[in-house]
Amino acid sequence: MEFEFNFGEQQLTPGQPRDNTLYASVDGIAQPLDQDELVFMDYETGQNHVMTLQVLQAMGLTQQFRPMHEHIQQIAAAIPELKNQQQAIEKVLRFLKDKRLIISADDWLNQLKHTKAQKDNRPYAGMVVRTCDRPEQLNRLLDSLNAYQQKHGSEHPVLVFDDSKNADNRSANEKICQKAAVHATYHGESWQQQFIAMLLKEWPQHEQSIKWLLQKRGGFTGGRVWNLALLALAGKRFVFFDDDYLMQARMANDVKPDEINLSDEKPLSVQFGLNVRDIKQKSAPYDKDLLQEMVEACGQSFGEWLSAHPHINSSSLYGLRLMDLNRIAAQSTIKTTGNGTWGSPRAAGNYWLYLLKKEQREAFWQNRETYLDNIEASQLLHYSDHYQVLSQANFAPSSIDNSEFLPFTMPTETNEDYFFGGMTEACYPDNVSLQFPVMLGHLQTEDRERSQFNHIARRPGINSFVADYVTSVAHHFFGCNPIQRFESTRAALADLMENPDHMLLNRLREYLSRTQAQLIHQLQSVLAEVDNPPIYWQADVKELIEANGAAIKSNDVPRLGGWPKDLDADSCVKKLRAELSEIIKAMEVWPELWDFCRAQ
Repeated sequence: MEFEFNFGEQQLTPGQPRDNTLYASVDGIAQPLDQDELVFMDYETGQNHVMTLQVLQAMGLTQQFRPMHEHIQQIAAAIPELKNQQQAIEKVLRFLKDKRLIISADDWLNQLKHTKAQKDNRPYAGMVVRTCDRPEQLNRLLDSLNAYQQKHGSEHPVLVFDDSKNADNRSANEKICQKAAVHATYHGESWQQQFIAMLLKEWPQHEQSIKWLLQKRGGFTGGRVWNLALLALAGKRFVFFDDDYLMQARMANDVKPDEINLSDEKPLSVQFGLNVRDIKQKSAPYDKDLLQEMVEACGQSFGEWLSAHPHINSSSLYGLRLMDLNRIAAQSTIKTTGNGTWGSPRAAGNYWLYLLKKEQREAFWQNRETYLDNIEASQLLHYSDHYQVLSQANFAPSSIDNSEFLPFTMPTETNEDYFFGGMTEACYPDNVSLQFPVMLGHLQTEDRERSQFNHIARRPGINSFVADYVTSVAHHFFGCNPIQRFESTRAALADLMENPDHMLLNRLREYLSRTQAQLIHQLQSVLAEVDNPPIYWQADVKELIEANGAAIKSNDVPRLGGWPKDLDADSCVKKLRAELSEIIKAMEVWPELWDFCRAQ
């Protein structure tokens, strides 16, 4: 056991000139020994350290990376007994530093690069394209990919998974694949039925779950063809795009391509344009092979990728907590990658536009005419202004490492990408998603009318509800095996399903109220920080606040988004149980399906 840390009475000589090196305290757990003394165990090393309560309080105030002199000032101001004892505080912090209970940002960053390069034996399948009743857009995407490949001398086999409901569109999509200048394989209704039949033959006892995961049905079913791709390409990496993408890589003019941000909280940047020409004036072509860069990163350890890009430096860790950054390690696998978009955003709603910061907010509201266009979010640049290391991709990943087990996504409803991200994070808590500071074209031809969400309260659907619940309980899982963690997730959802009726109803009510309250709080904070905002912007913000506030006060039936509006409370409970039951049963057979398909 280490020596005791105690402030006591200290007399030191005048300090040296200020050092701006950033320091933060390590994570651990404390147990009391007596009224003023305790033992602190460092989670990383497992070592015990005896210290006084005041020293533990000081460590609690140094969790964020800051220069030592700022830590000293904050401790002196926060702990009354240590007022005017800056020299004593400095001496104890030096002791903590020597015992590596406080570490520097430079030391922590250097740890990220210490990894051995591994031979790349992860097969690459090519580009998966989800298409649905949009032959023109599929044709445009394949044409743009052909031009992209000619420019970079690359080749990405294309696997088109068709979710079209219309038979004429399916026929048109198949012909487009046959005539395409790129190598495109069509996975239409016939292939899908044969694939499903193969699985049903192996697992007839799981017919209901297999059909639930993979079978065609009404409504939005982008998740089911995602699941088909995960099984068909089990054991391989692939890039992943919808048919409304355009393989034209661009970089916004304000991007810092030699910088990486390690925070999990940094939102994407936004710039607005009047049309595609205006958007292109605010960006420049990206001359490197973005697809190949993402393919190479996907499946690498983060330390290996970082070591291979020595020109990329971390942005400042100032203000970030070490305990939050410890989700990243040198051995963290880059499980997915992401990119920005120019043209149409990928978000269904537009409430996030009212949470923009400073210059972006001013560009959003700059005049009444452009504001009316901007609230529909139809022409913009949506991107990261540097590399980012995230727990999960912001939207559907652009590349996926499917070389090791991955969970399924919800076969129906939107936000299936959020569900997939939450389930993947539960299975691989130490893995990361690498966001590239580069955009690809994303041009939606149909009007989305995103401004309609200004008038209604936020009401996430079942996919978001389950993903958020899984994220909230996954920190209780301590195993490393992804399939074992997947089983723990299944058990947690089964436990949720067995809650009494009143508890399930309260969970729904709590979830919706928390979601709505968080948005209100964010919007109120924005209102408080702006001076003299335009009346039209202010009116829309207040309308959002009022709509969400009214939903909270009404204590109405807690219906998730996408559920029928005529459901009563009992019906909501029954529907939630039915949805959870389908997920739980599918989770039972999915690992076997994935492993079987990898062996084919």
